[in-house]
Amino acid sequence: MNMKKKLVQRLAALSLAVLTALPLAGCGNGEPSGNVTQKEWIYVPEFVTIEDEEASYYGMQLAGDSVYYTVWEWDEAAGRGYSNFRRFSLTDRQTETISLAWPDGGAAVNINEFVIGSDDSIYIVAYEPVPVPDSDGIYDSVQQLYKFDAQGNMVYSENLSKRFEEDSDESNAYLRSLAADSQGRLYLCSESVIWLYDAEGKYQGEIPMDTASGWVNGMGCSKDGKVYINIYNYDSADGTGSGYQLSELDFEGKKLGNSYENFPNTNNNMLLPGVEKDFLVYDGSALYEYDLATQTKEEVLEWLDSDIDGSTVSACSALDDGRIVAAYQDWQNDDSGVVLLTKTKSSEVAQKETILIGTIYGGSDLQSAAVKFNKGSDKYHISIKRYMSDEYDDYANAMSDAFTNMNNDLTSRNCPDIIDLVGVNIAQMAAKGVFEDLAPYLDKSTVLNRSDLVESALKAYTYQDVLVSIPNNMNISTLVGSGKDLEGKQGWTVEEMIAYADAHPDAELFDTETKAAMMQYLMIYNESSFIDWTTGECKFDTDEFKNLLNFVNRFPDEYDWREDRPSTPTRIQNGEVLLDTVGIYDFDSIQVPIEEFKGEACFIGFPTVDGQSGHAIMASQAYAVTAKSKNKDGAWAFIESILTQEDNGRYWNGFPVVRSKLDAMIEEAMKVEYYENENGEMVAWEGGGSVGYEDGWSYTYHTTTQEEVDLVMGLIEAARPVSLDYGSEILNIISEEAEPFYKGQKSVDEVAGIIQSRIKIYVGENN
Repeated sequence: MNMKKKLVQRLAALSLAVLTALPLAGCGNGEPSGNVTQKEWIYVPEFVTIEDEEASYYGMQLAGDSVYYTVWEWDEAAGRGYSNFRRFSLTDRQTETISLAWPDGGAAVNINEFVIGSDDSIYIVAYEPVPVPDSDGIYDSVQQLYKFDAQGNMVYSENLSKRFEEDSDESNAYLRSLAADSQGRLYLCSESVIWLYDAEGKYQGEIPMDTASGWVNGMGCSKDGKVYINIYNYDSADGTGSGYQLSELDFEGKKLGNSYENFPNTNNNMLLPGVEKDFLVYDGSALYEYDLATQTKEEVLEWLDSDIDGSTVSACSALDDGRIVAAYQDWQNDDSGVVLLTKTKSSEVAQKETILIGTIYGGSDLQSAAVKFNKGSDKYHISIKRYMSDEYDDYANAMSDAFTNMNNDLTSRNCPDIIDLVGVNIAQMAAKGVFEDLAPYLDKSTVLNRSDLVESALKAYTYQDVLVSIPNNMNISTLVGSGKDLEGKQGWTVEEMIAYADAHPDAELFDTETKAAMMQYLMIYNESSFIDWTTGECKFDTDEFKNLLNFVNRFPDEYDWREDRPSTPTRIQNGEVLLDTVGIYDFDSIQVPIEEFKGEACFIGFPTVDGQSGHAIMASQAYAVTAKSKNKDGAWAFIESILTQEDNGRYWNGFPVVRSKLDAMIEEAMKVEYYENENGEMVAWEGGGSVGYEDGWSYTYHTTTQEEVDLVMGLIEAARPVSLDYGSEILNIISEEAEPFYKGQKSVDEVAGIIQSRIKIYVGENN
């Protein structure tokens, strides 16, 4: 952008999109479906777009009935730029510029933090350039505190340099948060101290904090106008473990006041006044109110019920009339704006048919796709049930509970319509007949043909003649080694990989890998050789599995990281390491592993029972329709919408399965760019970025060649989905029971028998 171009101020005209049919968790006849409970109240959204090209929704703040944001403007006559504020009124839907009366015109002032006071005053901490360079000719900057009234007139200005210079803790050089209470007093929070300023901008002391075992997560006002701070402690001194601690700030006493427990894990770094209770807090799924008296949270709304991707919400507030206002910046859907949410009886709003998606982890891709689908459909509404909780003491137990709860739902009337396959053991569920065959839906589709899709992806996701899923994008995970040693093999068995390691006793098979990682590599495609999910038969007490345990025992429990250790590419080229794990997500990513093995790389894949290629598909947006779904047509409509959506030429998550998108990606990767050299000649530009390590090993990317495209396409053709999820109970059992063998406390026969017994029970319970 040419910063000398004069920015033209625009008065924002109203641009609204009001949803007249809000999605509810109900069927078309208004009755609740088997998997979702109808809610009594919902929040009807009114989407507002501010017609201002300079509006930054990411940095907005909401106060009263107004939305505030900063803009950078260029003064052509003065030949300099400066920061201003704009205020958008939610009442009259007009935008006005608040011209701040900066000293010396505010040239090159960079706003760091700002907050709006209860009287619409604007408090700012900004970096202000020093007009005179230092002895090295470098222009420094100082942090300055400002207060402007609602019209932009400066009330006071205070230099903060002294505060930072006097603090011996270098981590306090960065201001984390700024808050103003109802009396106009300011609280400036750095890493481990809060500086206090009175209503006239005079320094009044500080409040020290102990953040040695945590960090400041947020600061702000409660409904009563008092300022509180939220600190996350990952190892609290009183032995209570990790968690969030909310504390009142005592301005007069210069100390932390009353503390409150059970404050929720949120993704916003400001504390916001509540509607009926003390605080509004939100995460990517929902908006809550937190009550100081009971130290509990209560859900106000689920973002998705109001067609909002909660992960994109950047600011939120409550209006005096009880409506909720939120600003959002949705990069994936190229959508941004402000939304007003009005609490409404669900019986007063037209309903859609609910499609429930069950997911272990959730994620921004799923939320974004659901929001886009919901806004575009007048018949269906996507709801999401996430099984993995954010609040847990033990990750392994939480993951086990998530899979158990999903499996329970799959066998009950609470069965989701769609399953997100990320982290799911597809082979296990396919053997149990969980999935609907998508082939007939694809054959009947009016917007997709089978020939429009990468055939190998369809084959990869076909289990026992059932097309389980059609992923949107694919990454490839595989193993690469020396082509000289492996003689161009396209795959190998576990025994062959072990023999390869034995033949090179002076080299490590992998760099920096542990026992746990090796067991994952060995089981990734070999679970089916030890478990038959159809019959329930298990074979973990066989010699084949005992050989795996013996081999895994060669690797360390944890890797001893050393700063002076050479990089993996260097160790490979020195003959110290034999194999490398590779993630291939675009056509450039094939180049580094080829260079590691000096142009003679063999992408051999993970070992398999039959010695066939073991390249693993790590899919993005891979969804399966459940056989028990009561709304399969609606579920297919969602999958179809993902495959046909416009990507605007951006492939963030790997290789598209839609062939036209993949062809466009190939064309872009092979496009030769030209530039004019110093002689005025147009020459091809080969630079495409580079990667480097501290030990000096580096590589500069070149424009993708046809040979590299063919190599990647061959890997895609041979790749298959991972049937073993990394958080599975199978791996947990193996890891737990193998530990005594690794430590020399039990024989391999003993632990193999125990593993056999436990997994057989687990398979019986989940088959």
